[in-house]
Amino acid sequence: MDMESQKQGYAGGGRSPGGLEREGRRGIRGRSEVWAVAGGELEKRRAGRLKRRDRELVALLGMCRYLTAKQVVELGQGARTEKVAGYRLRGLAGEATSSKVRGFEPALLRPLRFRGFDGEPFQLWALTPAGYAVAGAELGRLLRVPRVDVGATFAEHSAFLTDVFVQLARPFLQAGIPPRHFPFRWDVAEDVELPWREKGAGGAEKSRVIRPDAVLEVPTARRRFFIECEMGTHTLTPVSPEKVQATVRKVERYDAYVSGFEDARSRVSHYQRKYPDGWPCDVLFLVQKARRQAATSQALATAREKHGTRVPARAFTLQEMVAYCGALFPSPSRSLPREATAFTARCGPAPGQFYGEREHRTVNDFILEMTAALTTANSALRRNGFTPVAEPSSKAAMLDFLRKAQVELHRQRASEAPHA
Repeated sequence: MDMESQKQGYAGGGRSPGGLEREGRRGIRGRSEVWAVAGGELEKRRAGRLKRRDRELVALLGMCRYLTAKQVVELGQGARTEKVAGYRLRGLAGEATSSKVRGFEPALLRPLRFRGFDGEPFQLWALTPAGYAVAGAELGRLLRVPRVDVGATFAEHSAFLTDVFVQLARPFLQAGIPPRHFPFRWDVAEDVELPWREKGAGGAEKSRVIRPDAVLEVPTARRRFFIECEMGTHTLTPVSPEKVQATVRKVERYDAYVSGFEDARSRVSHYQRKYPDGWPCDVLFLVQKARRQAATSQALATAREKHGTRVPARAFTLQEMVAYCGALFPSPSRSLPREATAFTARCGPAPGQFYGEREHRTVNDFILEMTAALTTANSALRRNGFTPVAEPSSKAAMLDFLRKAQVELHRQRASEAPHA
């Protein structure tokens, strides 16, 4: 199984603690049953209060999906050692001990245990469904609970990718800026699918999809980055047409997505259909070592020269990528930047308007997903000798509406540009 097919979504499946002795009950042992019940209820109310940093930590996990205890320390979220961070994470996961840990109910986090490629155990922390609800409230947007968790072969890959997020987020947390007002948006794995179609060898169109490891959006710079995390385990150039994990092949796929027309009549590309904001995009490859970075850069240069790829693509080590992307952010300060406070509403409709870029993207994604689902279902029906389901008669009108809406959004963007 290649790396592209290993890009799984993530699932929340909360774990409810059971049979754990709570701190508040120890102090009332031997008293009357009435006092015991009252003490237990008081403790539940105390345990149910989330501190500001706890809410921020849950919100951060809503953005990046997974964190290690070491990354929590690096974020500067109160814990100065991994041991102290571990206590806090265990408490939010509903675990309780006699002295160090008070379990939170309902559990907001859950541990995922793995062994690294070197055989050493390590642990990721993820949200439960209740955690996603809290994170969504903190971030001011609805978060989808992923279907499945990261696989063992992909766990270290995920942790390395999250290091970028941690380094980008830390200066703003230290400046007192909550995750809701970060001047960037970070989407990972299942949150982002880039569907497109291309002609195969026989001339027939095939449905394709690109799943970036992460998408970084910087509203103040009007830039978007598709991030691919490379662990150095696959080839740089493809050895066969279908070897999609090769770096050069990935660039070719991104180039077809960004440059290829989704609708030849309106000359709208697949990328413009999904992202009507008109922002340019780059593909960034995250690599572990300088030697791999040099080799990847050479492969990308060859792709531009020999294959004519036009999408900007670069390779960076961790610190280089953080410096490159972070240079586009406004400087963090104790007072929230105007650009940051406006970030959560940047894609929404303007005052007095009902339909904006966020709404357009939601409707557009729904149509694409439903069309793909219908195609898959009809293929299964045909294989089993059943009559396929006809497309709804309203499809043509809906596609026409989306085209008109996109043209209008582009017009609005153009009219706002001189004042940006």
